[in-house]
Amino acid sequence: MTDSDILVSIIVPVYGTEAYLPACIESICNQTYKNIQIILVDDQSPDSCPEICDEYAQRDSRILVIHQKNTGVSGARNTGLNYALGVYIMFVDSDDELIPDAVEILVQDAQKYGADIVWAPQKQAGKKSYEEGVYTAYRNMEPLLLSFNGAYNINAVWGKLFRTEFIENLLFEEGKNINEDGFFMFQCYMRQPVFLRHNVPVYQYNTRPGSSSRQAFSDKYLAMLYFCDRKRELVEANCPQYMEQARNMEVRTNLQMLDLLCKTTEKKYKPLQRQCVKTVRKLCAYHKPINKHHRMLSWITTFGLYPLYKRLVRLKYYR
Repeated sequence: MTDSDILVSIIVPVYGTEAYLPACIESICNQTYKNIQIILVDDQSPDSCPEICDEYAQRDSRILVIHQKNTGVSGARNTGLNYALGVYIMFVDSDDELIPDAVEILVQDAQKYGADIVWAPQKQAGKKSYEEGVYTAYRNMEPLLLSFNGAYNINAVWGKLFRTEFIENLLFEEGKNINEDGFFMFQCYMRQPVFLRHNVPVYQYNTRPGSSSRQAFSDKYLAMLYFCDRKRELVEANCPQYMEQARNMEVRTNLQMLDLLCKTTEKKYKPLQRQCVKTVRKLCAYHKPINKHHRMLSWITTFGLYPLYKRLVRLKYYR
């Protein structure tokens, strides 16, 4: 079987992205690699996305459109997995795009190195923090160890090609739509894949005004701590030799939550704030900061200065 004979299923969960969806679909349809199944899962989108999906399906026989009741991004991805027929699977968000030869590059990589997962970086205008053409292969527990720090979007499902057999019986946890892909990836890494990193950008990640990074604090962010607990439990049960790394991940997640809590002054989140501060202070000895900001925030929190930090941040950014 040649590379071009291998079917690749591309799953696109669709919701509220009518301004971006046409460009997304066209970037997939126009791939240099033609043997693809495009699965558009309309998750009861309230705008014109359902009609856009149907229009493109009429133009291209490779497109399968599924209209379903709203279940969130995890439910939409799971629906796509149920219909995927490819030897490989990719996930693309409906407000993002693929570069023209993305699928071709990833399939060639997977075949050449026998990889279970191929990972390539996102395209960023004016930035080049990688050396194109460089490959790095990780095996056994190396991908798991790499994932603990969460650098370079290693814990996102986009920008990656998965061997379908490798992720068999693995689904996204529904009902929680923040860090859900990170937990999916963590479970992948627990399976000890042959994991190939190819430093050539294949994915155009777009930030839009309604994205979660720009929204006010709400209960949905609690999923960050929930999935952190799930990861720690998996490590404790299956590879306790990495508990130190898991504790470091726990500190980092609580620091991220403390930064997000600067967005709100609602009293109902006071217990959560105290809990995060307590966790950081308790586990600070395990913390290996991945940037200067986390180093500073860890010190501020450990020495009881977080309330002052929060007030200063709110004065500067959230007035």
